[in-house]
Amino acid sequence: MITKEVFGRSRPDFNKLQSAGFREEGGVFYCAEALPGDQFRAELEVAEDGKVTGRVIDLDTGEEYLPIRIEGQPGGFVGQVREDYRMFLERIRDACFIPVSFIYDQSNRIEAGIHRDYRVTAEFPWEKYPGNGTFKCRENGKWFGAILTVAYGKLAGGELSAAHDTDEIVEVVNLKASPDEIPALTDRPGIFPAWHMNKKHWISVILDDTLSDEAVMELIRGSHSLTSKGKSNTAGSGPRAAGVWMIPSNPAFYDVDAGFRGGKGEIEWHQHTKVKAGDEVYIYCSTPYSAILYRCAVVAADLPYRGMFRESKGYTKSMRIRLIEKYPPDKYPLAFLKAHGGSAVRSARSMPAELYEAICKTR
Repeated sequence: MITKEVFGRSRPDFNKLQSAGFREEGGVFYCAEALPGDQFRAELEVAEDGKVTGRVIDLDTGEEYLPIRIEGQPGGFVGQVREDYRMFLERIRDACFIPVSFIYDQSNRIEAGIHRDYRVTAEFPWEKYPGNGTFKCRENGKWFGAILTVAYGKLAGGELSAAHDTDEIVEVVNLKASPDEIPALTDRPGIFPAWHMNKKHWISVILDDTLSDEAVMELIRGSHSLTSKGKSNTAGSGPRAAGVWMIPSNPAFYDVDAGFRGGKGEIEWHQHTKVKAGDEVYIYCSTPYSAILYRCAVVAADLPYRGMFRESKGYTKSMRIRLIEKYPPDKYPLAFLKAHGGSAVRSARSMPAELYEAICKTR
């Protein structure tokens, strides 16, 4: 796991490996170095296909020191050996490897193909998932592709595979497709119902070379064509979800969590839309979150406004909302909203139907 973490998004420069002291044996480049304390030796092999294999050898026994591979293995001694090993790997990576955006070779080739054909570069909007990249149409700013990481078992619905373990992390590209074509597409090897997106309109294509680059690029051309014809991601475009609202909140001015705690799960909020009791309200929190964080139910509407916020701004009515569910900031970030017909929420508004459907499928 340590080797994969360190070298996952990099590729070897074989000329630099040789100049750094690696020796070649049968097409495999090898180096070894004693770790601090001289009790252990770190070994690293780099194959011609770029695969990196590392291990730590206990010099007393001559065998591999396995405790560093056990996640959560207790003990300061094991932790120090693990950290020394990681520093060795990172030094080799920084000196002899070239950084790339994605884990799979095909993912990086597809990224290059997208840039070649559409002059679009990947954007990486999720701090928690730094390797997940999105591609937007230049015409309207909407996603036409996203390279994401997912455990194979979740992607394939738990089906077994000779190529991948169920808990193995794989890379896929999510692409838009015609709803009429999706059933036939997902019958093809390497194409699955979309991971974490609307399965009526999106598919996931695994980037492990099951499909050729040209086959993947053909699907990308279809996705780009469908997406570029759509309207821009502006508030008010497209059909709206009846009885479902989005309201903004600025964490710098109001602590929503404290409000719900003080109101025993309910808050009175200013109202300037046609909200009715029984409607749903989603609270979008701006910087530093820029995400929908709360789902609420309206328990009363058209109440007198009592100045519960710093500025009245001419409000005359308020509503009482009850917290139903709180979401982590990475579940419905701004990038998710934009991918499903939404945008940053700067004033109260009805929710786009596409966005509401996507949230219902993933919440």
